[in-house]
Amino acid sequence: MAVAFASAFFLFLSVSFFLLRHNVRVEMEHYAKSMVAIYADLAVYKANDLEHPIDTSFNDVLSFYGDYMCTWYRVDYMFAYVPDIKNGTITYLSVNWKEKKFGETDEDYMAGDVEEYVLTEEELKVWRGEQQFSVAKSGWFESGTDVSMAVDDDFGNRAMMCITVSISEFMNEMMHGFLIAAVCTSAFIAVLALFLYLSIRRRVSIPAGNISKKMGDYISGGKLSKVKLENANDDEFAMIAQSFNQMTDDIDAYINNISQMEKERERQRSEADIASRIQQGLLSPNYAYLRNCGIKAVMKPAKSVGGDLYDYFELDESRTMIVVADVSGKGIAAAILMAIVLTLIRQYAKIGYGPSDILKNVNLTLSEENSNLMFVTAFVAIYNSATGKLTYSNAGHNLPYLIHNGPVRLEASGGTPLGLFADEEYEDAEVEMADGDSVFLYTDGVTEAVNGNGEFYGTDRLEKVLKETSGTIKKYYVEAVEESLRSFAGETEQNDDITMLSFLARRMPVLELDYDVREFAKIRECLLDSFLPKSLIMDLCVAAEECFVNICSYAFDGPAPEGEKIFFSLEYSNKVVITFSDGGRQFDPRRDLPDTREYDIDTAVGGLGRLIAFTVADTVDYKYEEGRNILTITKLLIK
Repeated sequence: MAVAFASAFFLFLSVSFFLLRHNVRVEMEHYAKSMVAIYADLAVYKANDLEHPIDTSFNDVLSFYGDYMCTWYRVDYMFAYVPDIKNGTITYLSVNWKEKKFGETDEDYMAGDVEEYVLTEEELKVWRGEQQFSVAKSGWFESGTDVSMAVDDDFGNRAMMCITVSISEFMNEMMHGFLIAAVCTSAFIAVLALFLYLSIRRRVSIPAGNISKKMGDYISGGKLSKVKLENANDDEFAMIAQSFNQMTDDIDAYINNISQMEKERERQRSEADIASRIQQGLLSPNYAYLRNCGIKAVMKPAKSVGGDLYDYFELDESRTMIVVADVSGKGIAAAILMAIVLTLIRQYAKIGYGPSDILKNVNLTLSEENSNLMFVTAFVAIYNSATGKLTYSNAGHNLPYLIHNGPVRLEASGGTPLGLFADEEYEDAEVEMADGDSVFLYTDGVTEAVNGNGEFYGTDRLEKVLKETSGTIKKYYVEAVEESLRSFAGETEQNDDITMLSFLARRMPVLELDYDVREFAKIRECLLDSFLPKSLIMDLCVAAEECFVNICSYAFDGPAPEGEKIFFSLEYSNKVVITFSDGGRQFDPRRDLPDTREYDIDTAVGGLGRLIAFTVADTVDYKYEEGRNILTITKLLIK
């Protein structure tokens, strides 16, 4: 009887021991999964925060978290590696273990070391994303467990994170107590075993299970999920709970800060985009063919908004004003000052001031209200096609080039930048321009553009491009310099705004055409030579052809009188204006247009071509003066 009781008791103890061992293993496996997930999350968040890929150079960060978790958590080994499945090797990114001193490196395994290792089937499934965790018996400890998972950073890198937990020490302590108790009486062993079981379950299994569950809830429930660990005992699990709570608070605060920063950046991007559109709306179109000149311009802000400006507009039929200026500084403040300067220049020009008086009055206004001590360099010129003279004044701006057979700097006029000294005087200078001559204006962002080697574009390269281009039929030097800058700088980000304006002294051509439909080729060539969008040119060609053919066909009952011509002109800036003038019978082409809803192509006669032509236009005007029909077609351009 006693033997049976003792056998049953020892059997009970054995079963209890193995059940306890199994329970601890299961809980430790859950714990290991939670720890490796937290380790991976920390690594990814830190990599994204530092904008650094998870690779061998990330060893310091990975080792820091590894040391921390091996020191304060039940983790014996933590390591990260990148497998090379094809070659059967792994490259270590970081290795940490519980016994080493904080900050100590592993002499056998260091970041960048390569070891021959073939991933198991479970590890391959994790690497391919078919399952989240790989659990296997540890190769580091006889009674340990390895848990692995794969992580991806924002740079396309993928790595394996692995931790090892061992219960051998805990089980050895339990076995030692078990053997000591076995020497004593069976009753004492039974009571002690029961006490140990209940105590360990209360102080180890239950806290470990609670920690594992809470960590799983935090991971599966998403960050900012307010998961907290509670442990009233003064033991390692209380330290783990405290550390976990602090870690989740830090992670939640970090994520919240990132969210707030992203919202602020999005707001700033939105405001900058609005400011950029407003700034572009203030500028004149970047190409124009006026009555006495052609203009091509470009402005590329270093930021979303810039402090450079260009402008041009007709003062009357023969005079056109051009301006290029550069505000000190960048961003919103420079853009605001740019808008003020642009408005002031336009105002004083419309009053009738010359270039030097415009600069003098703008300088006086800025000097009186310049609390930020910002200044503006500016070049203002007025071209008079009746005299062929260009009158200009310079306020500390880069010297423009007059291009005839080659580039020559306009150095005659000079003054200090606007906004520095209220009593500054500016002088006018004049230069003769022949038909076909050009003036090239620019800001210092052109000559100070840099390439990947830190070299400046410089004036020598600029003058070389202007000289080479002046020998060709291409007179809009902005295009040539822009292409040269693009080739020089490549993808290098520039620190200053780039602005250029090319002014061509050439009157708007007025074509004198015979009453012959074959003459339309000259109109078509004139439209194709413009800087207008291709799709708009095609529409304008259709409209012009319909009008020209109608004039040729119906202006006279017979052949046109000898010497009689059709006059055609083209002008554009923020709108395109096409004008036809003929000496045929008086006829308003806007009258008697067909109703498309009732139009029968088989029976109707005439009118459809005019309707097609006028559909392209925004406005169509007609007048009869001094025996000539004058038809004007206007198409507005949206900048």
